[in-house]
Amino acid sequence: MDAAIEQYAPSEALDDTPSVSLSLPFILHPSCLHMQVRSGSKTKNLIQFAMRKLFPTDASVVPIEQITWNAFGDGISKAIACAELTKRRSQTNFYEHVQIGYKRIEQIWRPVNSNVELDTLKVNKDIPAICILLSKLPLVKLNEGDN
Repeated sequence: MDAAIEQYAPSEALDDTPSVSLSLPFILHPSCLHMQVRSGSKTKNLIQFAMRKLFPTDASVVPIEQITWNAFGDGISKAIACAELTKRRSQTNFYEHVQIGYKRIEQIWRPVNSNVELDTLKVNKDIPAICILLSKLPLVKLNEGDN
């Protein structure tokens, strides 16, 4: 009996959270804005929203001091583009830190043909992820003793 991968199809994802949780080695400001970028996100809309939060025109609105651009998989290049456009469109010199890693997704694969006796497979996929921190304030490490 041939148990090739062609005889299986993904049926469900157990850990399909749309967010990326890469740990940054810095203390984040309470006003930090976390932007989750997906491959289908419109860059123009993301940038406009972020710029309104970073540099509000209304004097009653408190501007944010930090922003993180988070993405995984196909959204990584768009997150990088958003971070670069944010830096280019502002007059502020940002402090920047980039954290790369992987997001683990667990999938259940079931046999395509129900007539054949094959086991259900549990597949762990590591998908590339990125977190770009842009800060108006100097970055403060969590452990000041670390270099």
